[in-house]
Amino acid sequence: MKNILRGLILLAALFFLIRFSTACSPKKVSMEPPQSYQSYLTSIHPDFMVEPNKAYQWHRYKDKGGPTHSGDASWQRFMTFLEKEFKRYGVVDITKNKWTYDRWYTSEWPEDKNWTLISDGTQVKVAHYSAYSGSTGPDGIAAELIYYNPASPPASIKGKIAVFTTAPHPNPPLDKGYQTWFTINDYEYLSDPETFPPMHTKVPVNEIVSFDIWWQLRQTIRMIDTLKKGQAAGGIIIFDGSYDRIAGLYTFPVPVLYNAPTLLLDRVAGKKVLEDAKNGRKATLKLLAKIEKTETYQLIGYLPGKNYGKPSDEKIVLTTHTDGPGISQDNGAFGILGIMAYFSHIPQAERPKTLMIFLDNRHYMPGMEKGFEQEDWFTKYPESKKSVVALIGTEHLGQIEYKEEGNAFLPTGKVEPSFLWTRNNPLLIKMAIKAVKDNKWPRVMVQCVEKPGIHGGPQGVWYGMGKIALDWNIPGFATMGSQGAYWATTARINKFDKRLFYTQVATMVQLTGELMQADFR
Repeated sequence: MKNILRGLILLAALFFLIRFSTACSPKKVSMEPPQSYQSYLTSIHPDFMVEPNKAYQWHRYKDKGGPTHSGDASWQRFMTFLEKEFKRYGVVDITKNKWTYDRWYTSEWPEDKNWTLISDGTQVKVAHYSAYSGSTGPDGIAAELIYYNPASPPASIKGKIAVFTTAPHPNPPLDKGYQTWFTINDYEYLSDPETFPPMHTKVPVNEIVSFDIWWQLRQTIRMIDTLKKGQAAGGIIIFDGSYDRIAGLYTFPVPVLYNAPTLLLDRVAGKKVLEDAKNGRKATLKLLAKIEKTETYQLIGYLPGKNYGKPSDEKIVLTTHTDGPGISQDNGAFGILGIMAYFSHIPQAERPKTLMIFLDNRHYMPGMEKGFEQEDWFTKYPESKKSVVALIGTEHLGQIEYKEEGNAFLPTGKVEPSFLWTRNNPLLIKMAIKAVKDNKWPRVMVQCVEKPGIHGGPQGVWYGMGKIALDWNIPGFATMGSQGAYWATTARINKFDKRLFYTQVATMVQLTGELMQADFR
């Protein structure tokens, strides 16, 4: 009897030990999926998602390679990683649409020995170079400085080093163009509205720098054109920003090669140079760069749907660009990888449509997408568009908001505002808003640029690769962060928010599932 009692006690103890250890296990126990996976196309199954820590490891790997300029060693490393992971998640028939181009490059920040400036005998701290601006000899260019004031331009800048300053923001009333490009516009839905500036008003940099840096970067188009037409020996662009904000800033839009070596300065370093230019002092500008024939490619692949390979197959294109200067300028590919990882858990027979990855490589090439339009996959093979019925675009994910106070460049403690665009269809708009709410995406604007917003005003510009949906006139959703600190090579892993990335990917997974289920006939 005692032996039986002792055995029962041991059995009970073992039972509770197993229950306790299971409850305390750090490993998540997956819930058993139903026989049909259809509900998980549009309702997120957490076990199918890539966890934030894994997403962080992806980004950490990418960050170790530094900026990813199309075709360079860092970019090749990034693309090899992506291809391997896509295959692991079931992507098949991977194709590389290859060509070569003349890649211009120099040393990357903080290695600034190849881009230096001496103004009137004094060494000047240079924030960065202007990409595709040519190269000097090893001794640099010694020439007279001349200030270029667009309101009263000099008679000639030929053979001189022209100095530009970015223009200040206009005073109210703001014209429609400024409101559209450089302020908060109307929307269909806004999460956390109390954290946004008022619509159609100037946004001060001590709140957020995103709109200001875009305002200043756009002005480089005019400055570079002036340097080319004026046959200047070189150029200096002075930005109204602290060194920490301007350091590593990459030229955008990216120009074609223009052979007037140009350097970028912050406002502190630029103050002396501007005075020297107004007084006709001399300077020595050095920019040592090389041009190299470089192979690059677009990556195309497919996560097969139930009709893959049949005439009835319908495809959703998932697109982004793979080149850029910072941690999240080009991390949309990780967003697409996260989407593919999710749907790889759903059997092919349960996937109504095929997911087609289209990773573009031209965004930071000279002349950008238009400069290599003849090389584009869909230009070469227009028939490949026939089965495409919808589009998903992901860019600039997991970003942190930054501000500038005096000459201090600081995080605000909030995530960067994001855009989520869709087409002018009530069902698509409803899907977008629902997905944002379901996944609790903070600080995002749902916009449809084809119609007035809820306040009756315009809804701004559809930026990025996702606007292909407009060009092709197909349903789609696309997202990107507003990019304040992420135009520069100084934006590294410390400026990445893994939780926001997870939320953004979950939302785009849900919207991809909505497009998978939709009937476009």
